[in-house]
Amino acid sequence: MAVHAHPGDESTSTGGALARYARHGARTVVVTCTNGEFDDAANGAVPGEVGHHPQAVAAHRRAELIAACDVLGVTDLELLGYHDSGHTGEVPAGGFCTIPVETAAGRLAALIEHYQPQVVLTHYSSHRDHMHVCRVAGLAVRRTGIPAKLYLTAREGSTTIDINEVADVKRKALRCHASQQVHGAFSLQEQYFREIDVTDAPLPETDLFAGIVTSGPDLPRW
Repeated sequence: MAVHAHPGDESTSTGGALARYARHGARTVVVTCTNGEFDDAANGAVPGEVGHHPQAVAAHRRAELIAACDVLGVTDLELLGYHDSGHTGEVPAGGFCTIPVETAAGRLAALIEHYQPQVVLTHYSSHRDHMHVCRVAGLAVRRTGIPAKLYLTAREGSTTIDINEVADVKRKALRCHASQQVHGAFSLQEQYFREIDVTDAPLPETDLFAGIVTSGPDLPRW
């Protein structure tokens, strides 16, 4: 299960891992917390400019997200529907980063209980929604006790995932987010920091499932 703040985060941050493990038979779930209203519009308009209509942007970003998840082989997509908080400036009413951690974590915990993921990934950066999603994911994982591991994206981490075999898939997923002008080269490795672990698998790792030896409730271990 990859838990992200905005449409597009699933492809830029964890797209390689999602595609790799989906290719090897794992069930993959993406949870997107906000609608992405404060992303750029398809016409290039940025928030606050003429031609930027938040609800239209949200609808367009949702369509891009669905297309990208299809490319990545994501089994299930869950949308929590919170309002994007924006990068800077005043946070709108109902902005994700203003939602109590316990409230959002309760909704995520219900999804964890439903899907029973062995591994949870989330996207860490200085963006206020990204910092909030880390808090939410951490509390939900600890509250349920179901996932064996929680990972945060990192520049240099405890875990390195080789995505050479699915690089073409990640590129195609990134192109689905055309309104965000996501392009250019990317590393053929994704780095993660292991935040929670009950397996005692030795570090450094090259497999998110290292140390996990049991099968999930409805799908064999990849």
